[in-house]
Amino acid sequence: MYDKAQHDRLRRLWRSYHDWCDCLIAEYREEQGLSDDEFPFDAKLPPFPEVLRGLTCGARTRKGTPCKLKDLYRSGRCKFHGGLSTGP
Repeated sequence: MYDKAQHDRLRRLWRSYHDWCDCLIAEYREEQGLSDDEFPFDAKLPPFPEVLRGLTCGARTRKGTPCKLKDLYRSGRCKFHGGLSTGP
């Protein structure tokens, strides 16, 4: 059964984990003198939380059921429910 409150807590955890990683990467770039377009592959990042593995998008589809896609952006949504706009 789908528990919306639990899913919302997991999505907040997903976003906070990625925000934390962004801060660590920014600090590492500053220490190493890297520009913003260089990704530091050797930066030490915290392990990905096990509870977030397999997290689904959870947005409502046209049928009213939760989306089941697991390929999520940093926002915690899939490419259909929170990706980049294709324009007008």
